[in-house]
Amino acid sequence: MNTDSKRTTESAAAEEISAAAGSRVLEVDGLSVAFDGRRVVDSVSLDLARGEVVGLVGANGSGKTTLVRTITGLLSAESGVVRIDGQLASDVGGSGGAEMSRGDRARMLAYMPQLAESHPFTALETVLMGRYPHLGRFELEGSDDRELAWAAMEQTSVTEFADRKLDMLSGGERQRVVLARVLVQQADVLLMDEPTASLDLRHQILTMDLVREEVSSRNAGALVILHDLSLAARFCDRLVILQAGHKIAEGTPWDVLTPANLRAGFGVEGLVEPDPVTGKPHVLLLGTESSTQEDLVGSGRSVHLICGAGSGRELMHQLRVAGYRVTAGVLGTGDSDREAAERLGLEYVSAPPFASISDEQHEDHLELVRAADHVVLLPMAVGMNNVRNVVAASGASSVIVVEPSVREGDDSDTSGASTGVADFTDGIADELRRGLIEKFGEIPESTLLFELARGVR
Repeated sequence: MNTDSKRTTESAAAEEISAAAGSRVLEVDGLSVAFDGRRVVDSVSLDLARGEVVGLVGANGSGKTTLVRTITGLLSAESGVVRIDGQLASDVGGSGGAEMSRGDRARMLAYMPQLAESHPFTALETVLMGRYPHLGRFELEGSDDRELAWAAMEQTSVTEFADRKLDMLSGGERQRVVLARVLVQQADVLLMDEPTASLDLRHQILTMDLVREEVSSRNAGALVILHDLSLAARFCDRLVILQAGHKIAEGTPWDVLTPANLRAGFGVEGLVEPDPVTGKPHVLLLGTESSTQEDLVGSGRSVHLICGAGSGRELMHQLRVAGYRVTAGVLGTGDSDREAAERLGLEYVSAPPFASISDEQHEDHLELVRAADHVVLLPMAVGMNNVRNVVAASGASSVIVVEPSVREGDDSDTSGASTGVADFTDGIADELRRGLIEKFGEIPESTLLFELARGVR
């Protein structure tokens, strides 16, 4: 199944969850929070359906924890409305309707903080605290409460710590105890701030499995802050990205985790492909402008792009950020790829506008081809003036041919070329490209950087 099909299937599944849920268990409308006159959450709206897990993601300082703590009532909002299962929980400057009591709010909403607290209560006592909202003012826990607490501790594998003080446990062990406390509360809404923090890989998966199971079995809803984007994509029905207090993207993981959103929300260059095991989106981070060279996937390797008319513009930037040394073929004055190459300081072969490639330019181009670890032929339109760019590709020992987004037979394809690339050379360029495809194959551009990262030669 290709990425587009997965995206369509995932969107349909998200709609089915919402339809089956029937009601929104949590609604946040226009919530704003300010500290010392500075807004850290700005007019954020989101909702959560029963049976749904929504991931809240974003860079550090984007407002995720503040948003969640405000929904819980631990922080005061500047404006906005919060409803839990249709009941007004908080209304700042709104309708002025009656808000639910703190007791009702505590029974309907369970909060797992970012850092598991350390205190001298035992693990069992800590888990039993999750039953307090269900007890009367002077009521003590009964046998049913203890049975529920023990069952939750078995789920999170912390029964062996039952009689140990919480401040004697490791960070990961405390995190699992607090998770048990959240589960035993049996709330309709789970608000979880980095529940996988301090956990090893195995317990990260187990934790998110438990969250999904809890939401599904009790028809509850969970809003979960996560930093691991691949983990979020695997377990969440929808994702919300916050950036500087604003919601900048919302939707299924396939819709939200795009290179543009990774760039806007996290300041990183990245790619997204289906995980070979789960089929869910998997994020490959290429790096940032401030990454050290040794941290980058392309460190020590060079990529030569044969491109033109904008076909290589975005790829040039992504490759540079990923640490590759990037060169380009013959580019005429005014070509948008040439402008991008100049901005990025890339080496390329200069030519006058619309002029045919000279022997000297062709030889300079061949030197760049021979010096590169990877040669990439992009789906550019070819005329007699630049056909020698494709000829240069034919002289390379190995070429990665990128397939065009438009194929022959598509309504939008006006080239008539069998390779799907506009050919104005009476078939010369088309034949050269077909020969490269027969020899080396052809890949979509969406997989190119993954193939390069795997070390394809």
